[in-house]
Amino acid sequence: LKLVFVPTSLEAAPALAMKFSAVVLGVAAIAGTAPALKQDPCAGCDEGLALAYQMCAREHGDPCTELNGVGILSSGPGTKKDVGCCMKKEKHDRCLQCKSMDCAFKTCNVNKQYYSERTLVMEAKTKTKEAYESHDAKAMKAAGWGA
Repeated sequence: LKLVFVPTSLEAAPALAMKFSAVVLGVAAIAGTAPALKQDPCAGCDEGLALAYQMCAREHGDPCTELNGVGILSSGPGTKKDVGCCMKKEKHDRCLQCKSMDCAFKTCNVNKQYYSERTLVMEAKTKTKEAYESHDAKAMKAAGWGA
């Protein structure tokens, strides 16, 4: 393949050559950094994924279970119960692994609250001033403070 540029005038030839070289350098720079780009296996670990996983688990149990040609569970190769739900289950399992990773010095992007957001909120509600008022009043009365 040979590229031939036909300039419309003598002044256009250097400008056209510069544009072409800039495009070639830009493409080479992008292609050179492409292998450095990596997917983050811990990305997307949010409440939406947890909800989607729970809906799949409710409907299919283990959606990655292999079925044989007659639709009976088999230990050998076959077809998955539900491929989309199986992918959600695998992503959910990966997110649980990511949640337990120890990322010192912020070396990874992990949602440490994945699959426990609601539990953490309920635990935090037990540690408010209102939650302690009744406990504190009883403790103070038992210690002889107040009337």
